[in-house]
Amino acid sequence: MRYIISLFLLPFYLYSHSYSTCDECVKFTNKMHQKYGFSKKYIKSLLNSATHMQSVLNRYNGTVHGATDYSWHRYKSKILIPESIDLGKNFMRKYSSELNRAKLRFGVEKEIITSFIRVESKFGLFGGEYSVWDVLVTLSFNPNRKKRFFKSELEKFLILTRREHLNPLEVKGSFAGAMGCVQQMPSIYLKYGVDLDRNGKKDPNSMSDCIGSIAKFLSKNHWVNNLQPVVKVTPQNNNFRKLRSGYRSYYSLNRLSKYGIYAPSWWQYSGAYFIRLKDRKNYDIYLGNGNYRLITKYNASKQYATSISLYYQAMKR
Repeated sequence: MRYIISLFLLPFYLYSHSYSTCDECVKFTNKMHQKYGFSKKYIKSLLNSATHMQSVLNRYNGTVHGATDYSWHRYKSKILIPESIDLGKNFMRKYSSELNRAKLRFGVEKEIITSFIRVESKFGLFGGEYSVWDVLVTLSFNPNRKKRFFKSELEKFLILTRREHLNPLEVKGSFAGAMGCVQQMPSIYLKYGVDLDRNGKKDPNSMSDCIGSIAKFLSKNHWVNNLQPVVKVTPQNNNFRKLRSGYRSYYSLNRLSKYGIYAPSWWQYSGAYFIRLKDRKNYDIYLGNGNYRLITKYNASKQYATSISLYYQAMKR
């Protein structure tokens, strides 16, 4: 009986993932044709080539929890260790020409570019395990909490690949559709993509172009060279637990002092972003400035931004 039911359900399952014929897919195809001039035949062929990614969908439809460890302890134990620092120094030597070219063009120092690429993909080692096309199609046409966002990114992805003469089926990225060694979504890459290697296209899977795109992002958002983004402080008491912590948690130094938090004597600002990170049973407390806030515009996670800040400081040493 179970076998018969399985056979009955099989055609429905296959149909539900036939992305060239589902109602939403047809509407999407028509929109791309009418709004952007794409060939319906071309879009339908691409959709027909898409592979359904159930494991990816599970991350966004509520069936999988805690698939990725975003704890501060994980960041510290993986990124802020000697072996990881050595990787960054080797990267700067290997790509010195590209990093210098990026600095000449955008005025951004090599250490912060290196830090972004380390945290985002471990210098290209991770972040390219999935087909961006398969991921975005799956997340665009199946129920999940960010479906509208992913459908918009699918649209931008097609625009990007056409503009840069890329094969949509060959671009690699993450389980979220973020592309290349700096893990940018298509809408972000459209804005910050750079052809640093001068081969005629902005390629998210090119390390040289990754270096350029991060440099452009930092330049456009006013990164200040040689400015330490965070400083670690030691609270005078436990009142710091009452303060809200995050990328919007900016307080005057006077208010911070009322909670036992004091900036170092060299701190040149009247206020600071308060950063409280729990490492198992203990807390690490940092104060951040405008450079820290800039990093959170790329990724709003305070663990992420603090990791890049500390890695940058290690590269500067």
